[in-house]
Amino acid sequence: MKRFFTFLLIAFGAAPLLYSQVTMTKTSHGFFSGQNHECQEVQYQSPGESGKNCVWNFSNATLLEKTESTSSLSNEIYGQGTVKAIRNDGCEFFFNTTETANEYWGYKVGNTRLQLTEPIVKTKYPQTYNTQFSGKFKGTITVDGSDYKKQIEGTYSTNADGIGMIMLPGDVSFPALRVKTTEEYTSFERVKYLWYAQNVRLPLFVTMEDYSIAADGTKKLVATQSFMNTLAKNQVVAEPLADNFSYQVYPNPFHNNVQISYSLPEKAPVTVALYASGGAKLVTLISNQEQSGSQTLSQDISKYTQQPGVYLLKITIGDKTYTEKLVKAY
Repeated sequence: MKRFFTFLLIAFGAAPLLYSQVTMTKTSHGFFSGQNHECQEVQYQSPGESGKNCVWNFSNATLLEKTESTSSLSNEIYGQGTVKAIRNDGCEFFFNTTETANEYWGYKVGNTRLQLTEPIVKTKYPQTYNTQFSGKFKGTITVDGSDYKKQIEGTYSTNADGIGMIMLPGDVSFPALRVKTTEEYTSFERVKYLWYAQNVRLPLFVTMEDYSIAADGTKKLVATQSFMNTLAKNQVVAEPLADNFSYQVYPNPFHNNVQISYSLPEKAPVTVALYASGGAKLVTLISNQEQSGSQTLSQDISKYTQQPGVYLLKITIGDKTYTEKLVKAY
């Protein structure tokens, strides 16, 4: 099945752009009343690598039956929390979005409540690749209708540790920022990996790993889960290309042959070149040809892409350049 990629426009002559940078701000990723979110549990996916130019391929993750959940956000004050996330199973979680951060202030699950007096900061704005911060949280767990009360405290840390491309089931791909968060209690630790796109407010994908912590500090993995944002496929991935120019690259990921189809509204010089992920030019496929209308180029590029990994296709139309990421299949 064809996968269509559209990427951020860059100026002619600039260094090749590997991925659109994802910058999380209050405007683009803050929690506000009236938002809705749908997610589907999928077979657990290992979080993969960190760093630049990552490819997180979750496209073969198996959807699990009867595990779709929905949540909506509404205004409700709970301690210092001002926005309530209500899940379709009745669980409620409370957040507060300020100009500089998104804070988690507690939950209500059944008759059990957690109200934090020192919140967990989920996001600091602006948050982008390599943003790191940590802190302490503190609060009280109570049970409605009883005298039960337990004080809890722990530490949290966040590291936006990866930037690259995420590939999801249903032929969906996004340039994405991965954010790793850790919450550590006395005998328990939860590590979450969340992938965000520039134009999708809530996470595209989430992987959770729970660890027990023994008295000697030894950690043991005890539970795992993964979830996909089922609304992601309906979101706008990036800015539209200029001048009514459009193109398709198929297949992607590829093995040997790549087909490039494009359409020009009027006659213009066209250059298409293939680059290694580090920016080294490998070959020019089309050299400054004057063309208009619909065109298709099909070529075996295996001799230039012998190693599996990420390559770049640079398409120059007149004085504008577009950069497409190609993935060489393993």
